[in-house]
Amino acid sequence: MRRIAAPAAVVMTAALFASGCAGQPGAAAVVDGEAITESELTDAATTLEPFLQEGVAPAALLGAMIQAPVLVDVAAEQGIGFSADQAREQLTANAEAGGIEVPESFSPETMELARYLFLAGLVNQSPDAQAINEEVLARLAELDVEVSPRYGSWDPTLAQGSPVQPGQPEWIVAPAPEQA
Repeated sequence: MRRIAAPAAVVMTAALFASGCAGQPGAAAVVDGEAITESELTDAATTLEPFLQEGVAPAALLGAMIQAPVLVDVAAEQGIGFSADQAREQLTANAEAGGIEVPESFSPETMELARYLFLAGLVNQSPDAQAINEEVLARLAELDVEVSPRYGSWDPTLAQGSPVQPGQPEWIVAPAPEQA
């Protein structure tokens, strides 16, 4: 069965239902003032779950959702594209090949994420992959990103993995070891 194997794949977990960023209730992240809501994250995870690798943290999916518009723009500037129609066709073909039920429709966030996942593979096969990835990193560093502490913290220098790194919020203190 063909699956979307990408750096930002995730299986839906209970963490996807967590509360959002402090600045915007219900937001998993806020990027340049625009929220990626818990609902959008949950929808994308639920819809794409049958296609994704298992055992990847929810932070990876959120990182991909933050990166998606940047990669789409930079790749397009270099003549590499993957349209929403192409992504829909590829998802449908993968679903049919794998015996997965195809949803009647995909949300815009799910389609953008699917485009990102397919496009990342195309970019990595390009002879210009290094230059494209460097430009993506530069543009990600320019974004104003606030990630809900439930998902971790934003580090755009880690875009080749996931720029959203899970972590323990500062306000949670590890218990001191018991003294004997």
